[in-house]
Amino acid sequence: MTRFVLTAALIVVTSSLATAGEHGFVNLFNGKDLEGWSQRNGTATYRVEGDSIVGKTSEGSPNSFLCTNKLYGDFELKFDVKVDRELNSGVQIRSQSVGDTPEGRVNGPQVEISLDGMAGYVYGESAGGWMTPDADRKPHQNFKDGEWNSYHVVAYGNTIQTWINGQQISDLTHEEKFQTHPKGFLGLQVHGIAKGTGPYEVRWRNLKLRDFSGFKTLYNGKDLTGWKTTGNWLVQEDRSLLIQPRPGEKGWQRYDAYLWSVKKYKDFVLDVEYSYPPGGNSGVYFRVGDRNDPVEKGIEAQVLDSSEKKEPLGQHDHGGIIRTAAPSKNMSRPPGEWNRMVVTCVGSHLQVELNGEQIIDTQLDQGAMKDRPLEGYIGFQDHGEPNNLRFRDIRILEITK
Repeated sequence: MTRFVLTAALIVVTSSLATAGEHGFVNLFNGKDLEGWSQRNGTATYRVEGDSIVGKTSEGSPNSFLCTNKLYGDFELKFDVKVDRELNSGVQIRSQSVGDTPEGRVNGPQVEISLDGMAGYVYGESAGGWMTPDADRKPHQNFKDGEWNSYHVVAYGNTIQTWINGQQISDLTHEEKFQTHPKGFLGLQVHGIAKGTGPYEVRWRNLKLRDFSGFKTLYNGKDLTGWKTTGNWLVQEDRSLLIQPRPGEKGWQRYDAYLWSVKKYKDFVLDVEYSYPPGGNSGVYFRVGDRNDPVEKGIEAQVLDSSEKKEPLGQHDHGGIIRTAAPSKNMSRPPGEWNRMVVTCVGSHLQVELNGEQIIDTQLDQGAMKDRPLEGYIGFQDHGEPNNLRFRDIRILEITK
């Protein structure tokens, strides 16, 4: 299976999901006990202390893992972690046990937790060693000693992306491991320690996951079935989509050249990645009631190379909602890198997350957008020459009440 670099999906939100304001995440830890988790391997101990799960080493024990009873394939995971400086740890994803028994050796991808500069890279626990290539494992200082560190992991198809404290660490494509480990449990590792050392502890809190397993593809990576446009939107070999305005196609008011969904959406979480050139300009449109007049009949989240813009920012800067709200923080990545925007619309409540940080939280019925439709099309802007942008990983979580 190759990477779905431009996908969209539809899933019904059940009562077990977190509130829409949390972007459809569920809590993996109930804050009271270890219900939903089981230990595999080792004799390290796990306990609940306040709002945290605490793992404590046991001298002479091999690696221990507190694992979810539920299996996950494609998902987004967030958690905070703090570890004693002497201890190495990690979080297993898509992992398995030999023989599918508690005693069977845990194996699979592991997101590294450590103070040696390797935190956030991906290791194959009992599965071949480092998955992140040697050349890509550049030591860094994003993991803070003695502090809570926020991790963000997206596993989708054959890719695993990781961030620590808002900084992307890894964007790994590993087809071989995806074939052997497409789905599995999550596991909180307490690493074995040398004789005569310890005890040491590692703590996790705010463990939240959004399951992508219900996704349905709206873009097939081959053509624009499910979309409508007169623009020059070109499918790339890597299945991403390039907007390359034709010679002479200038300006942004050529609305039929935008890429429009055939279907309308009401309440949803929209998740999309894109890459702009220096000075690149585009937009993410949603709840557009009339595709011939999206500026007056819809809502736009700005896509713009604001990577060198100094704060404070305005409504027309990257991530801003035109005529409505300015981003609270500049989270723009440099030209040529991939940005990830998550837009959540539930009723009049609008939130925008850019590259892992929430930058917009507003009520649409209290401003210039109060008369806009509550349901409409999703679109991506063709801003005309020379704005060549690429889009990938478009996902929709439709929310029904």
